[in-house]
Amino acid sequence: MAALDSTRAVLTASKPYRSFRRALRTAAHPRELAFRRRIRRDFVESFLHDRGALESYEQEIGRSGLLEHIRERRREYDAAVRDESYTPGGIGLAERTYLYAILRTLRPHVAVETGVANGFSTAFALLALAKNGKGELHSIDLPREMGKEHAPGRFYVGTGRAAIPPESTPGWLVPDHLRERWTLVLGRTQDELPPLLAKLGTIDSFMHDSEHSFECMWFEFTEAWAALGDGGVLISDDVNSTVAFPEFARQERREPIAIGRGMAFLVK
Repeated sequence: MAALDSTRAVLTASKPYRSFRRALRTAAHPRELAFRRRIRRDFVESFLHDRGALESYEQEIGRSGLLEHIRERRREYDAAVRDESYTPGGIGLAERTYLYAILRTLRPHVAVETGVANGFSTAFALLALAKNGKGELHSIDLPREMGKEHAPGRFYVGTGRAAIPPESTPGWLVPDHLRERWTLVLGRTQDELPPLLAKLGTIDSFMHDSEHSFECMWFEFTEAWAALGDGGVLISDDVNSTVAFPEFARQERREPIAIGRGMAFLVK
């Protein structure tokens, strides 16, 4: 039995075995593979203009240790969850990688995001700024703490149940060494975004991942677009939750660039 377990361990760790497992998953979901390939191709052609650049960014992420850090923090989160109606939230790994690539390519001086929750995408954004060697990220979040009673109406009824662990703060999983470029503001974006943008002046990137109502999304897009400099990017998660994103893109005569089934961005 010990010998069999040892053999399984070797096979599981081997590159051919991992490739074989990926091939099996791909064969089972050919449409998903085709979709992801198209997203990757269009992203490279429309924004990066260099396939090698994306591969280089993926290698940077792999060498950074961030993936291992997040996996460990995710285990801590799962251990703390006692109510299965809560979720960790956050965009998928592929979308986080594209976000990283956008910020590495854009090299923003000032980046703004709404919606932090546990901090998956925030960590990738801050890693990109650290690799750039410049830039600052300003985040706004209205935290939902699991197991805590919140006042009625505090959260949008259509939102998911993304929550942070008890007695933690938004972005708790962000590594300490990435926090020096980060400023966190607590509150509703409808209240906090206008004064933040007024203080910052021109910004280079904006990402929406807070309340996914039409009204909130349209409000954030309008406020952020006015503050974006030429060539800046407006990124949005859950673009398929309302018609706000496609309508805003049409109004501004910009072609959305998809980086996931529910995530896309515009270049000003």
